Amino acid sequence: MILDNQNLVIEELMKHDECLWEELENFDEDTDVLEWWLVTPFMADMLKNNGEVVLAAYDCYWWGRQTSGQGLSMDWVIQKIAEDMSN
Repeated sequence: MILDNQNLVIEELMKHDECLWEELENFDEDTDVLEWWLVTPFMADMLKNNGEVVLAAYDCYWWGRQTSGQGLSMDWVIQKIAEDMSN
């Protein structure tokens, strides 16, 4: 489940804890994260398994969304996860 947009939270955390960059999964210098979303641990695993950027820190999980300006349900990865869960 995707819980809430957390752009400001992650921006502040990254300013004060630069070690968080080391906690990112599926991230490299070519990755352009446009939004950060708080997600459940189950959703974080599903996103990681589909190659998405996930930050696990402070007992929370954030998805580094690489699209913006459209509904979450329109993201290919969300559609794929929904399809996988329905099978």
